[in-house]
Amino acid sequence: MAFELIGNIPKGSISDVKKSPMDIFKKAEELNEGVYILNRDNVAGVMLTQQHYEALIQKIDDLEEELLDYEVSRRLKAQDAQKDVRTFSLEAVMGKELAEAEYDPDDNGWD
Repeated sequence: MAFELIGNIPKGSISDVKKSPMDIFKKAEELNEGVYILNRDNVAGVMLTQQHYEALIQKIDDLEEELLDYEVSRRLKAQDAQKDVRTFSLEAVMGKELAEAEYDPDDNGWD
């Protein structure tokens, strides 16, 4: 099976997948990247090894966490820059003191 490239990404065909899917996975593992799978010269999907897929998902999770941390930091800095920041007590928000609040982790009220 000859592998061609789209840009720098290897490609295979649906027929290649039908003949020997493991060859596609081996190529993806050797190159440490996905392999475009074409159906009539159109990309139908990408085959990745499990490790590569999990690494991509972990990277997305890490970047989302960084973005969240940045947003929290940005908001805190903006709040610190304000002079008359109005905050509310837990009692004002919930209508009761924290010690009186009931918490059941199995009943979050969304079901």
